[in-house]
Parts: sequence; structure tokens; C-alpha cells
Amino acid sequence: MDWRNNTGWDSHIKPFLHKKLPSQTGWSAVLGTLCVLTFFVMAVTGMVLAFYYVPDPDKAYDSVKYISNEIAMGRIVRGLHHWGAGAMVLLVFAHLVVSYLHGSYQNPRQLTWITGAGMFIIVLGLGFTGYLLPWDMKAYWATVVGANIPNQYPGVGNYITRIILGGNEISGFTLTRFYSVHTLILPAAIVLFMAMHIYLVRIHNLSDPRERLAGETLPPDTGKPFRFFPEQMNRAFLAFGVLFVLLLLLSAFADPPMEEKAGTIVADYLPRPEWYYMWLFQMLTYFSGEWEMVGSMIIFGGAIIILFGVPFFSESKLKGMVNRPVSIAVASTLIACILFLTYMAYHEASPYNKTILLPVKEMTAGQRLGMIAYVDKECSYCHNIQGEGGHRTGPDMSNLARKQRSLDYLMAYVKDPKSQMPSTTMPSYVMDESELKNMAAFLLSLDFRGGQESKRLDTAPILEEAKKNRERKAESVRQ
Repeated sequence: MDWRNNTGWDSHIKPFLHKKLPSQTGWSAVLGTLCVLTFFVMAVTGMVLAFYYVPDPDKAYDSVKYISNEIAMGRIVRGLHHWGAGAMVLLVFAHLVVSYLHGSYQNPRQLTWITGAGMFIIVLGLGFTGYLLPWDMKAYWATVVGANIPNQYPGVGNYITRIILGGNEISGFTLTRFYSVHTLILPAAIVLFMAMHIYLVRIHNLSDPRERLAGETLPPDTGKPFRFFPEQMNRAFLAFGVLFVLLLLLSAFADPPMEEKAGTIVADYLPRPEWYYMWLFQMLTYFSGEWEMVGSMIIFGGAIIILFGVPFFSESKLKGMVNRPVSIAVASTLIACILFLTYMAYHEASPYNKTILLPVKEMTAGQRLGMIAYVDKECSYCHNIQGEGGHRTGPDMSNLARKQRSLDYLMAYVKDPKSQMPSTTMPSYVMDESELKNMAAFLLSLDFRGGQESKRLDTAPILEEAKKNRERKAESVRQ
């Protein structure tokens, strides 16, 4: 049997493996190969986990516990999958940053950049759909927060949230939908983008470090031969060996975080997403009230447009990191902002409902009673005021006046939320007409427009007053 012809070795495989690369190619070129190898680890460990995982709200949490505690090497496999996911995000991001700094996106490599940016978005999508699957408190609430971000978009926001959740609220449909997207759709998409990306790299080769200008004609490369195999692969496998050992050590000595099962009542629980989403979570807290749409849609959507449009927005024709000081400044600023926002997100992670933010103005008697009810019924568990509060699963209450909500609308919403917005996850509240009116009046008083100053009140005395009001009401009923 002529295995060379039967396998296409001479005509296809050998030219692919022995592709000549620029002789001055640096170690940063291994980042792309590391992304592929890490994805392979994620795929293999994901397949093993799928043998035992049950995508059902009643069984998902226990099946993850079973994998970690009962299956041979289950804890290691789950650890590799969990820590590998973070490594994958970091590697793809680093690969994009390095390519940007070197100007490797310039002609004829624009499409190479676009496919790389597409893979980054898909990897983030894999992270978002993946951390719901353990069905613990963090998974549940972080998913609710993320899914409700588009809910404030005018016109289409309600439908986007319903598509993400698979209905009007997070449920078994959400879990099976996320599981299907995580295990079928996104892996197929990233394999497709990866194949396109590798093909384009093979067609256009790596950017030559000797280039200073895009399209520059260089003399023949007379340096020592440097090929994809074995020279580049030797580097890549050495780097991957170090990475894999680190992942193994993390898997052996640092179990993936697992909180209480979704639905467990934890009075002061404050949800936080995975670390690679913390910066985005924190950024959204700075855009509350009338600025909420800016943070959730304009900045986020604009960042994605800029990411894909880098090859077309950049006017610089210079290549090579030493020749691109502006690019270094832009990338450094971006990384500094992400690190700062991530730090602040962890630093400000504190229990909700300890204080309440209010505008500095006198309240009527009805508005004060509404404030007491707001604190007593723990509305801050889901709602913020000027970005401060709890879970952010509901809209910011300081945004209602700008939306021109009426007293009657808010009364009807609190009494029966689904009658006003079918996709809402807010429960109904049993309150009489006067209580509903007081609550609505208080919510409308949370108007910070026009530079209105704010004050912060401790909720402990308010809760004590609410308790006394309930006791007086119960006493009057007995009499």
C-alpha cells in the first residue's frame, strides 16, 4: 500500500506541516497554536463530562457533585474544563492584543483578524452558556443578570431576553437551551472559524517581523529555515506542556467553585459572574439611571463594532511593535481599564440592602411609607438605585421617571408584573390600594435628573420602623 499517496502526505499534509515561516518569528506566535490545543482539551473534557451530566434543574447540581466526588478522575476532568475555560479566554484575548500591537491585521490579513475576533466572541459565549450548567447560585443569578441586560433595549429588548431564557423566566427550558448551545452550536461555530483562520494563516503566512510598512517588499529571507513543523510546533508544545501542567495543578489543588444549589435562600447573596466578565459587570454599575442604555447597548455594541472593524478603522501602515507607539498606548489603556474594573468589581462585592440611595429632597408621608415598604420587601435584592443595590436582575429604579412611567402603571406593575411585561421575572406582591399607591409614589420620587444630589440612608432603622408598623397593624386587626 502506498500510504503517501493514499493519505495525501506529499501533496497536502507535508506542505502544510513544512510551511516555511519568517525566520525571525518570535515566541508570541505560539499563542494561536495554544488556543487550538487548549480548545482540544476543552472538547475532550467536555465530552467526558457530558457522559454524566444531566441538563435538568432537579438533577444538574447533583450530577455535577457526582462527577466531582464519585467518578474516577472526575474532579480532575471538571477542573481541567473549568480552569481551561478561563485559560482559553485569556489566550484568545492575548493573541488578539499581540496581533493588534504588531499590526498583523493589515492587508492582506483583514479577514484573518475578523475570524480571530469572531472566535473571541464565541469563546465568551461558551463561557456565558457554560457557567449556568452547574445550576448553583452563582450560575443561576449571573445568568439572570446577563440575560436581563438587553431587556432595557427599546423595542426588541423584551424579545431578546425571552430568546435567551427560552421563555419569560429562567427555567428548565433555559438550562436545556444553554446546554444545547454550549455543546453543539458554539463548538461547531468555533471549529468553523478556527478552520477558516488557520486556512487564511497558511495562505498569507505569518506577518514578517522585518516588515515596517504594510505591503513592503522584502528581500528573500536568508535566515536559518524556520518551519511550522518541527521548529514552531516544538515551541508550541513546550509552551502547552507548561500550561497543561499548571491546569493540572489547579485541578488537583483548587476545586472549581461550587456554591449552594440554585433556589437556596441566602439573605445577603450578591451574584458575581466568572472573572473574565467581572469588568463588564462593574462597568454597567457606572451607567445607571438615564445612562443605563449607554453602558448596556451603546458602549458594548460599539466595542464589538470596533473590534471587528480594526483593520478598516486603523490608518497607520506601520508594522512591528517598536514602530507603533500609539497602538501600544491604546492596548495598554484597554488592559489597564479592564484590570481596574475587575479589581473594583471584587472590591465592591458586598452584601446588598445595607443602605439605600435617595435624592436629597423632602418626601411626602406617602413616599416615606413607600420607601419603608421598598426596604422591607427587599426590593434591592433585584433592583438598584443609581447603580447601587443588589443583583441588577431588574431595571434601575432611578430610571422610571425618565421613562415617564405613570403612578397607575407602577401600581399595576407591582400588583401583577406579567400583566405589564410578560417576560418579567418579578413576582406579584399582595398589597392594598394605599400601599400600592405609596410604593409607586416613592419609586417616582427617585428622580436624579438635573444633577440632583443624593444621600445614603442606613436601612437598619427603616427595617425596625417597618417591623413596628406591622406590629401596630396586627394589633389593630386583633382589636
